[in-house]
Formats: sequence, structure tokens, C-alpha cells
Amino acid sequence: MSAPGAGHEFPSQEVSWQKRDVLLFANSIGVKADELHFLYELHPSFSVFPTYPLILPFKLTDQEVVDFYARQKAVKIPGVPDLDHRHGVDGQRKITVLKPLPPTSAGKKFELRNKVIGVYDKGKPGTVVETEQSIVDAKTGEVYSKVLSSGFLVGQGGWGGPKGPATVNFPPPAEKKPDATHVVQTNMETAHLYRLNGDYNPLHATPEPGQKMGFGGTIIHGLFSWNTTAHGVLRELGGSNPDNLKEFQARFASPVRPGDKLTTEIWRMGDKQSDGFEEVRFVTKNQYGKVVLSNGRALSFLFTVERLQELRIGGRLQSTSTQSGSEAPKIEKAKNDSKDAKVQKAFQLAQSYGNTVVKTNRPEEGPFWQFGSLFMRENCQCPKCVHPDTKQRIVDTFAISPKVRPKSVRSVDAENVHVKWNDGHESTYSWNWLAAHRGNTKPAAKSAAADAIRLPRPFEVYEQRDGNPYPEVAYDAVMSEDKAVLEWLENIWKWGFSFVKGVPVDPQSTKALIERIAFIRHTHYGGFWDFTADLTYKDTAYTNEWLGAHTDNTYFSDPARLQLFHLLSHTDGKGGESLLVDGFAAAKKLAKTSPQSYKILSTSRHPWHASGNEDVCIQPSSTAPVFSVHDDTKAVYQIRWNNYDRAPKANWHINEQKEWYDAARVYNNILTDSSNEIWTQLQPGTALIFDNWRMLHGRSEFTGKRRMCGGYVNNDDFVSRFRLLKFGRQKVLDNLGNINQFKRPDSPYSIY
Repeated sequence: MSAPGAGHEFPSQEVSWQKRDVLLFANSIGVKADELHFLYELHPSFSVFPTYPLILPFKLTDQEVVDFYARQKAVKIPGVPDLDHRHGVDGQRKITVLKPLPPTSAGKKFELRNKVIGVYDKGKPGTVVETEQSIVDAKTGEVYSKVLSSGFLVGQGGWGGPKGPATVNFPPPAEKKPDATHVVQTNMETAHLYRLNGDYNPLHATPEPGQKMGFGGTIIHGLFSWNTTAHGVLRELGGSNPDNLKEFQARFASPVRPGDKLTTEIWRMGDKQSDGFEEVRFVTKNQYGKVVLSNGRALSFLFTVERLQELRIGGRLQSTSTQSGSEAPKIEKAKNDSKDAKVQKAFQLAQSYGNTVVKTNRPEEGPFWQFGSLFMRENCQCPKCVHPDTKQRIVDTFAISPKVRPKSVRSVDAENVHVKWNDGHESTYSWNWLAAHRGNTKPAAKSAAADAIRLPRPFEVYEQRDGNPYPEVAYDAVMSEDKAVLEWLENIWKWGFSFVKGVPVDPQSTKALIERIAFIRHTHYGGFWDFTADLTYKDTAYTNEWLGAHTDNTYFSDPARLQLFHLLSHTDGKGGESLLVDGFAAAKKLAKTSPQSYKILSTSRHPWHASGNEDVCIQPSSTAPVFSVHDDTKAVYQIRWNNYDRAPKANWHINEQKEWYDAARVYNNILTDSSNEIWTQLQPGTALIFDNWRMLHGRSEFTGKRRMCGGYVNNDDFVSRFRLLKFGRQKVLDNLGNINQFKRPDSPYSIY
């Protein structure tokens, strides 16, 4: 027995859209700026997002706001009681994409053909209406997409109809970590933007309908969650290529409210069809772990390293002139080979993002490799970009345009690839370097801790202004009484730095001053330093060049905590002013003005290195973020910021590269703002000590000959000395391990 209304066909309705509608839809579902082919109408690969057909039954041909309720009331299904669609919510949707829509319907006539699959009585909760909606070329009858929809009409059941068939479920695999995760943060305006696509249901604009329906107020369109999740699947596993999404479906499990954070976990099922598409399953949850989209399933052509390794390019890499006169690589069209054609399109799509794409000479490792262009440009290995002696980066990453792009990419021989950039620079990379640093196609998994904002520990900010004295202590007092040492350490902890006045101008007295705190730390620079700018140690600090604000020892697993400088002499020249920047204060500003950037710099981990001298190549035992979060206090307690010593990161997803560079650029802008800089001219007899985990230091270029001495102190030695002087040995012993008291100022663990 067929369901009531089954097979009933509604009158065909014309649908139309403009490029502006396509752009609006892409923006409203969270498409990113690096997916320009969905966001820019003049892009050579401008495309309609593949799930856009779902909006056309709402929009039809409208270019003006319509009365949603009036249009819904007009729906009548034979054999079914009149239903009030004002109290309707989405149940489940499935789209099958048969052919991509053109960017505009102009020049053709398209129709929405809509038929009923069934109407099912679910009792007191309500009624389910299932339909199939097709977008069809009215002239040729060619079908572009089919959408199976179920709508749930709240409280309108109990009319005696059939309950309907059980739904086929597609649960995610048990005991398997997701292959990808996609996060979307909604806000109070999300639904207001999405409704401009043509879905003007007042339920998503004003609280009254939602209150009457038991939702407590305004909720976001179910189809927003559905479409933004489709975008997440395509972006994370399909390379954002619109041709890579064949089917997509999900059930609406619970409402989404403005301000909710949606996290989609995505699993590959490993079942590849003959056309290369693979089944994917997913679940979307809100910030409380409540499922908002269930039964998620898609068929996608996955843009992954292993998939590309299965394919081969039939064409060859060439150069061609673009309209702007720059060169861009292209591939001759592969013939009679659908796999080659897909790889060709993936190659061209990667180029369209502005990535640097290199056809490999190692077919067993994939037909091509892609790199983030800013990543490649900042890691140019030429002497203008990497110091030939120190092996440190000397190009200013943040002086490179984020829009840097390759003009040409060519293999010069069996060992090297040459790149010409649109900023006029030229680079050569070895195949071994490229193989080690090619971009990963799978984003790194993000932990729940990444969602939290972890601010720096409590501190005070010194403001450089007329009449405001520097924190300082007297040398004689520090050398003669522990009370003065405590005052000295209090200055360092509170302000991040302190001067010591009246230091005898000789290395021995300076060394003795440091040892009033603790033992001097030995590194590959030795123990106590006494040096001039002669590159004895291959580091930029041992030159007379300008030195930007940075922290030291980023390449150690445990960077030194304190650093002391004492200028012994400066003859026959000028310059060399010392710079301090409070990294904690800058981080706090970043958290306030750009919380997402702050989170990225707290979670994205990076390699660091010191490789100047022939017998040295130091790297920390594990990668580390710019902002390190304390395991116990959950506060940011250490900053690593050194563009000279940051090593090129391997297996770095290109999208994550862009996120990190954007975040780092924002932080760098704060650090280099003159209002945050403290400049001072060191003088013989005055030593400067600072917290290397907090304060960035640098200096201006200088001429003449300078003699400097100083040294490092370890974190544990500094903290031990400070705690014992401040709280006394017995209180420290009584509180061993009592880390949970770190918020109490009378606890030894308030110092860490």
C-alpha cells in the first residue's frame, strides 16, 4: 500500500539565480577566502557550491523578500489533511549532484520539479512529509540534481496515516579517530545572513515563533548547519573542488542556536567506487557535545596524498603567459582518461588557490606536490634570505606580501627546482628539500583545549614615559644582602626586566652578579659570555646588524629563563640601542582583539633550530607553539618568538599555514607597534636582566666596536631562588607538590 500522497507531482516552478546569489550563498555557509573560486565571480574557475540547489525551492525566481508563511500555506497534498507549514522544521536531506549548475541561469530556463514520496503520521509529535525535488533544464529535460527531503510538522500528527518506513542509518565507525575535523563558530547574525538566500522563515529571525514551538526562541536554519557541514567535508577531504562531492545527506537531530560552535568529525570508510568516489561519514555536534546533525554520509572524491599517489598525469608541465604578463604553469589536457582529468583539475585548482604547485620527478610519491606560497617564499634558501654563516632566516617574513605568488615554476635539472616570484625574487629549492616540506593534505587534529583562551599569568606592564623610572636595584646592595636580591627578582617577575646600577665595568664583577641568583647556564655559546661582534659563534647576535625583537633559545627543549647583558665598552662608533617588548602584554592585546589568532599561536606547534657552527645543529626534543600553556595553571607562561630560528615545518596543511601566518602577522603588528617598544641605550656600569620567557629583546644596528658580557640562568634555578627568598625554606618544603594553590599570592606556587 502506497503512502498518502505518494507520487503526487506539484506543478513545475521556474527557478533562476544570478552570480550574486551564488556569491551570497557561499559567504553565508562559511566558505573561506582561500576558496576564491566560490567567492569571486571573475575567478577562472568560478563555481556554484554543489549544494546550492537546496535553496532554489525557497528562492524560486525571487529577487525580493517574500511572505514565507503565505507561500507555505499554498501547499496542498491530496489525501492528506491541511497542514500548517508555519510550524515546520527540517527532518533530513540528501542531495545527489548529477551535473554542476552554471554560475547563472541566464540564457536557460530551469524548473523545480517536485513530487511527494510519502506523508507519515508520527502521532502526537507531528507529521513527516517526504519529497523529491529535481532541478531540471526545462528545454532538454536534463536533470542537474535531486534532493530527497523530509520535513517535520510539529504537533500535527494523529490523523490516522501510516507511520512510514524505518530510516536507514549510517553511524560513524566505532573506535576510530576522525580523519578530519571542521569547526564553525556561529554568531547572532548567522541566520540573518543565511535567510537572504531565500529561506525567510520567521523562526530564524525573531524569537516569537520559536517560543511557541518550544524552542525557547530563535534558532538557526537547519539547512545552514547542513550546508556549512557540506562545506566542511568538501574543504577538509575534497580539496574544495566542487566536482568532488557527488552525494551528501544528514539528519537534523537538534536545533542550533545563535552563538553555538559546531564541530564536525569526519571519517573515511575506505569503500571506493569504480569512479573513484569514496564513502565518508560524519557527525556534527555543538559546544556541549550535543549532536545537531546525525546520519551523515557523503560520496566524495578525496583530495589526499594517497589518492593522488594512485593517479598519474597524462599531460606535461608547460609555461604560458597570463593576461598580466606573468607566467603560470599549466598542464595539457589529458585525453580519454578520467583519472588523469581529475588530477589535472586538482592541479589547476591548487594553482587557483595561489599555491606553489610542482610536478614531481618522483611519480611513486604522487604526480604533483603543492606548497603554501608564503611558506615557500619565506623559506627561500638564497643568501638574501638565509644568512650563509649562521643559517638563520634573515628575510622578514612579515615584509613579504601574503599575496605572494609564483610567476613560474620549472625544474632546472635532476636536483633543483627554480621559482620566480611576483615580488621579483627568485628561489632555487632542491628536490630533497621539497620532498621533506611538501604540504600535508590532512589537517592536524585539534584538541578540546584548543577551544579555550589561556591568558598569560598575572603581570605588570612597564610604560616608557617621561618621569617613569625603570625598575632597578643597586649592585652593592644585591652583592651584600639577600633582601636586595629578592627585590631584584621581584622586579623581574613583576615587570619582566630590571636594571642593576653601579656594576663595576669588568667581566668578573658581572659574572659574580649573575651568580647571586644561581649558576650560569652553559650552552653551545659557552657559560659566561665576553664577546664582540666577530661571528665567533655563528649567530646574528654576534654581528653589528639590526636585530629584531625575539626570544632566545627557542631551539632548546628548555629555553633559558633569564638573560643578563652588561655593555663593557663601545668605541669608535654609535648606535646599538637595546629594545625590549613585553610579549605577555602583546599576547593579552592579541587575545582581546583577535582571539582566533591567539588560539592558533597557542596550539600550532613549530620546529626551531640553531645550526650556525659546523659542529652544532640543535633542535628541541619536540615542537612548540609560540605561546606555551602551563599544564597545571592553564596560563600562558612562556613565549617563543624568533623568526631567525624558526625552522621550516614539514607535513603542514596548506590551510593551516595560511591561518598561522595570518595570526603571526597580527601578533607581529602588535609587537612592532612603537607604543609597545621600550628603547634604551646601555651604558657601562649598568646591567640589564630580563625574563626570556616573557620579554622579547633586540637592538639597533651599530658601528664601531662593542664589548658585551653576560649569561643565562635556568628557569628552575631562578624559580627556586625566588621562592626560597620570598617564602622561606620551610614554607616551600611544606607546600611541595601543592600546585593547585598557584592562584594564592601567599603560595610558593604563585611563582612558576
